[in-house]
Amino acid sequence: MTTLTAALAARIVERTMAVVARNVNVMDERGVILASGQPDRVHARHEGALLAAEQDRTVVIDDVHELLLRGVQPGVNLPLHHRGAVVGVVGISGPPQEVEVLGDLIRVTAELMVEQAAALEVGRWRERRREDFLVAAAGGLLDEDATAEMAEALGWDLALPRRCTVLRPTGEADVDLLALQRRVAGVLPEQAGAARIGAVGDQELAVWWPAGPSPVAALGALAGTAVVTGEEHSGGEGVHRAFVSAHESLRVTTLPGGGYDPQDLALLALLVGLRGDWRGAGVAAPWRRLVEQDRHGDLQRTVRSWLAHDLDVARCAADLHVHRNTLRLRLARVETITGLDVRRVPSLLQLYLGPLLDEGPVSS
Repeated sequence: MTTLTAALAARIVERTMAVVARNVNVMDERGVILASGQPDRVHARHEGALLAAEQDRTVVIDDVHELLLRGVQPGVNLPLHHRGAVVGVVGISGPPQEVEVLGDLIRVTAELMVEQAAALEVGRWRERRREDFLVAAAGGLLDEDATAEMAEALGWDLALPRRCTVLRPTGEADVDLLALQRRVAGVLPEQAGAARIGAVGDQELAVWWPAGPSPVAALGALAGTAVVTGEEHSGGEGVHRAFVSAHESLRVTTLPGGGYDPQDLALLALLVGLRGDWRGAGVAAPWRRLVEQDRHGDLQRTVRSWLAHDLDVARCAADLHVHRNTLRLRLARVETITGLDVRRVPSLLQLYLGPLLDEGPVSS
């Protein structure tokens, strides 16, 4: 990690010159000028600064030293320290007897700025590490030991039960995930301060939060964003399991025409992983035949109503606004097309899961 950069040196020069009204130079530990109130001196070697860095002492440049050392002007040069090491030098140009009294003031200011920049960089590094950890753990790419090691380094208490909320924009246009992440952080309530947010896909964010008051209500206020929360988990596998629980539930809720009851999400999330698998395709095959032969969608709506009303003929007919005989004819047609008995539990389960596992017609 670079402690003293050219950009930081430029900020030090700008801030200190606004106070002392003298030219200020900032050099690295090799004496190379990184920033200066005299731009033509940038990148030149300042031998007075090199002495100050190598000997860790204040070097005063008077008329005699100006003749003996290259790249110098009258003034004073003081070493900059960070965590006990010399990381650079700050110099003030002018008659030594006038500017020497300003030396400690300028040095303290510069060292504070170096400390602040280093702390900020450490924070950014930890945030990147946290993001990498969340992505790897969510994807199941870490074993138990690696998860525990990284969690400890990042201050993540694996023993604390957490749930995961996954967010995905519902529009077709690409969304700036950084902007969405800031929005999410802005709506999380104060009691969710221990929450962790990570971008886990090209268009997905995940929020892990400890057991307690749920931030879901606030997150649900984000327009144009699907928000689903999974089950609570803890331990080394908890990060991954909490994410999978939420992610698979999100897959269920965002399926076209799904219409599943939220109370069934745990079961559906368990099975949605078969979507795209040959086993799931086998279960969904009767539903696919029904979709292909149901030009107006009446039979599909009939099946959904039949299931939603627990096979009650009267309630189902009323819901569909059809006569009971019409309902019976539709159900018979469903049985003919699918080969399933609409009153047997295994057959009903296939019809119920059909939309969940169906990925559409197989291309030839």
